[in-house]
Amino acid sequence: MVKKMIQRASKKVSVLSSGFLSLIFCLIFITSCAKPLHKDKFIITGSFLEVISPDARAAKIVYEEFKRLDKIFNFYDPNSELSRLNNTYNTPVKVSAETIEVLSLSKQLSEMTEGAFDVSYGSLYAFWKELIKKGGIKELPPKETINEIMKNCGMDKIKINKTDSTVTIEKPGLKIDLGAIAEGYTVDKAVIALKKAGITSALINAGGDIYCLGTNRGNPWVVGIKNPSEIQGIIENENLINEAITTSGNYEQFFDLSGKRYSHIIDPRTGLPADSNTISVSVITQNCTTADGLSTAFFVGGVNGVSSFISRYPSTMRIFVITQEGKQKRVHVFR
Repeated sequence: MVKKMIQRASKKVSVLSSGFLSLIFCLIFITSCAKPLHKDKFIITGSFLEVISPDARAAKIVYEEFKRLDKIFNFYDPNSELSRLNNTYNTPVKVSAETIEVLSLSKQLSEMTEGAFDVSYGSLYAFWKELIKKGGIKELPPKETINEIMKNCGMDKIKINKTDSTVTIEKPGLKIDLGAIAEGYTVDKAVIALKKAGITSALINAGGDIYCLGTNRGNPWVVGIKNPSEIQGIIENENLINEAITTSGNYEQFFDLSGKRYSHIIDPRTGLPADSNTISVSVITQNCTTADGLSTAFFVGGVNGVSSFISRYPSTMRIFVITQEGKQKRVHVFR
């Protein structure tokens, strides 16, 4: 399924510039005398959601879809479908079509990224989140502690039965965390809901997971990939029509230890914070689900991981990777 989403094309890689800190999305709207845009903002489960469209109905449709799917995918809501599934072991659990679909996509992405993306490590991610939240980390946890948690993880321990619409967790203590893909998936489902309502133009921004539906009153939606250290510092403008862009980075959530900055993004292959000299990764592709999952995987794998992936799965994606070695920062562009 994911493979079908990634269209084949040639690979081009370049180093765009140096001295940039990270990628943040700055939306630039082309002026027009056409129908004005409606801009609505919401907070849902602590996340920022913005909907921009010439159709006043768009915001409510998107918001309702986000509320619906949050009841399914919310890792921290004890009443969500995901939480109920996570509290079972060796028992087939009847789940929604959405859970079947997103878990199937997650398995495929895990295989395609050679384990750099893995939703089965929820217990490990929760361990690190709690550790970082407490602050004042003076040393990394013992490897034995990490290994013990990782024993209870693994995509091969999640059995998906599409015929019966059931999921079985076959390892006690395994927790599924869909945080690296559910938001992008929800954006895509909201786009489908907009299309069903006959809405052909909208921009959805869910905490940096962005989808640009149709055009902005006849023109492409323009997304500026900018340098957050400069108010007007734009690396490059990208025109988007029916495309998604997402980013993963360590510039907002991190911790410092012995003079080194560690990301909140955990490498499921090592059990430790991702260590690839990467500051930020942005992915532009045809849907937000794939972009969301791959931006996390590419952050974990770094430039070498992106190169390896594209050599195996040539694509039309545009990928921006910012790395830092010492004081030197570079933007690597894959097209």
